[in-house]
Amino acid sequence: MQGFDNPRDAVVITGTTSGIGAAAAKYLHEKGYFVFAGVRQQQQADTWTETVGHDVNLLPVVLDVTKQNDIARAAEIVKETLSARELRLAGLVNNAADENLGPIGVLSLEVFRREIEVGYLGVVTVTKAFLPLLRQAAGRIINMSSVNGRCTFKYHATTCATKYAIEAFSDALRMEVRPWGMHVSIIQPGPTDTPLMREKMVEEFTRKLAEYPQDQLDLYFQDFEATIQHVKSFVERISVPPRGPLDKLRRLINGQGWLHSPLEVAQVIERALASRRPKTRYLIGAQAKLIHAARQLLSDRAFDRVLGENVFDF
Repeated sequence: MQGFDNPRDAVVITGTTSGIGAAAAKYLHEKGYFVFAGVRQQQQADTWTETVGHDVNLLPVVLDVTKQNDIARAAEIVKETLSARELRLAGLVNNAADENLGPIGVLSLEVFRREIEVGYLGVVTVTKAFLPLLRQAAGRIINMSSVNGRCTFKYHATTCATKYAIEAFSDALRMEVRPWGMHVSIIQPGPTDTPLMREKMVEEFTRKLAEYPQDQLDLYFQDFEATIQHVKSFVERISVPPRGPLDKLRRLINGQGWLHSPLEVAQVIERALASRRPKTRYLIGAQAKLIHAARQLLSDRAFDRVLGENVFDF
């Protein structure tokens, strides 16, 4: 990884162990930013260090968004580094997430609490911690939502509720920081090729949901073993890249879809940071745009029948 020798702008990114966070950290580093790569554990920070070697423009930082001590310590490290390197905090990318799938009647309250704690309260806490540094530099705040922040699907109650909360928080924050020349942008990707999308979706059904009592699962899944195979097949299908425009069209029509590259999302994040007139919302991918258009055009019940109940009907 090669960055610029003397960057002026720095950015803090949470959840950089893999997926979109890792792609954003690498891409922004290559574009000339000094990157504070937030990770949950020291072992993950060590892995980043091994990856970048002696590059002085990317600094892994232990930043578990659910731990106040981690956040306070990370904020102090960022402040000291900015001062020592004569940098400005140009941006904060709130990317950390913990997504879960399953019927509301089956999932435990702890699952709901954990996802809100990571995906929403973590964003609030981290933003408040770095807001003074961002205010000094008229920095920008980028909050990761998704198409799930615009519409809801069956078995996605925890994730959609969290993303809806991010949307509302971002809207309020945008109005509050405007006097300091700051901008808040929301990134809304469609299905993205990340471990969270691939392995996590399969894991949710093969391990997590399987731990619940069979009589609860029977209320929602006629044959849970068959459901697991349907999930695996679904992930395999969407993991195969489309062969061209016609294949994309065919897969959009039949609802199969595909996974977008995390690099596409990283590039949009960079535009939100660097654009002279950044957008409030960036909806990424043909699938996300099609789903959003359907949500705008269809009634609630029609959307439920056409997409909400069927896209993830395992």
